[in-house]
Amino acid sequence: MATYIKMLTATGLACTVLGLSGCGSDSQASSGNAGKPTLSIQAPSDGANVELPITLKFTTSKDIGPTDSGKDHVHVFVDGKTNEYTVVTSTTYQIKSLPMGRHIIGVTLQHADHSPAGASAQVSVNVTGGSSGDSTGGGNGGYGY
Repeated sequence: MATYIKMLTATGLACTVLGLSGCGSDSQASSGNAGKPTLSIQAPSDGANVELPITLKFTTSKDIGPTDSGKDHVHVFVDGKTNEYTVVTSTTYQIKSLPMGRHIIGVTLQHADHSPAGASAQVSVNVTGGSSGDSTGGGNGGYGY
């Protein structure tokens, strides 16, 4: 019986060691993200108090341009309304029309056919004032952002 318990203990220890050896380090996990597109919002900063117009600046690891060029582009949307987006083909976009108060500005990288390219970002802003008008800066979509 004692031999049987020792054998079970040794087997359990071996399984634990083998199980832990399958866990990769951070550098191994991040290398799995190599080649995936990136998208980040540079301005405004998250949580910022802003006035209209809001200049949205972002960077992406992919070249973007008009959909008819075959290049990727960015969808800009507000408050989680991903179906109400504006197509943006440059890395700067001016939002001229938003009600006062807190809003979440989101961006997603899209292929020319509007399918997701796999990168997104968002910032929370508090609109405190300013003048509104039409949005400009390489975008179209008709949602008034």
